[in-house]
Amino acid sequence: MKVTVDRKRTIITFIIADLAFAVILFLSCINLFVFQKWNVLQFAIIGLFVVVSVVMLVLSLTRNFYVIEKKYLVVVKGSKNMFYNYEDVVYIDKEQTERKRTLIFYTNKGHIRYLPFDKEGKIYRTFLQRCHNLLEKEELKRKYPNIKF
Repeated sequence: MKVTVDRKRTIITFIIADLAFAVILFLSCINLFVFQKWNVLQFAIIGLFVVVSVVMLVLSLTRNFYVIEKKYLVVVKGSKNMFYNYEDVVYIDKEQTERKRTLIFYTNKGHIRYLPFDKEGKIYRTFLQRCHNLLEKEELKRKYPNIKF
């Protein structure tokens, strides 16, 4: 089953990143925009920035989604696919996950993963139902002492 990432959250994150990139871009070309008369070059740079931003926003909305399978979750980000087997998940931080609306889990290799929720939270419910190798927090600390909560 294909589940899309929460669009509102994606748009807010994109706007913040896009504004930061705009500040960096225009500060790096400050002489071009402040100390010269405006001509086609300045408008072309702004137009190119807007076009690239719109294309990147559309791609981020259409190419970021989850595919819930029986044995694993597929996370599609752009052209990259990441597979997370449910049996490899050893701990789900339920408190932080519910508070931040981001699925936070640890794999059997001691790696932490963060996955933004879909609109209804289906990936969280799926992980709770299908991950059967979950440990308690104390057990996880003992087994993986380098993990920081």
